[in-house]
Amino acid sequence: MTYMISESTRSFEVDGAFPLSQGGKLDGVRVAYRTWGRPSSSAILVCHALTGSADADVWWAGMFGTGRAFDPDRDFIVAANVLGGCYGTTGPANAPPGGDRYGPDFPAVTIGDMVELEKLLLDHLGVDRLELVIGGS
Repeated sequence: MTYMISESTRSFEVDGAFPLSQGGKLDGVRVAYRTWGRPSSSAILVCHALTGSADADVWWAGMFGTGRAFDPDRDFIVAANVLGGCYGTTGPANAPPGGDRYGPDFPAVTIGDMVELEKLLLDHLGVDRLELVIGGS
């Protein structure tokens, strides 16, 4: 199966093993994300619905733009694809370093794991304060 990933999507690789809250770890974890606006130490984090992607400006177009809730002229906006998803962040379609695709052997991940990965991304981007965390579902 092929998934379309926006050419504006960037990727961040976590250093070392990423521990999972229910035990185990993932090596070589990548998080795919998009940003809008000027980088800042404070940001808006937009979370997608279960089957969504970091292309929040597409699936929530009415919220983006000058004078709107997500205004790139005013705000630094970050959207990341969730851990275990299919739009560029490590998930079942990926392979661990030196291995075959995870497929059905991809470990169970929790919302807490997804949040921890988003926190690592925000640290990487230099964000230390969120003005708003909002989601599409």
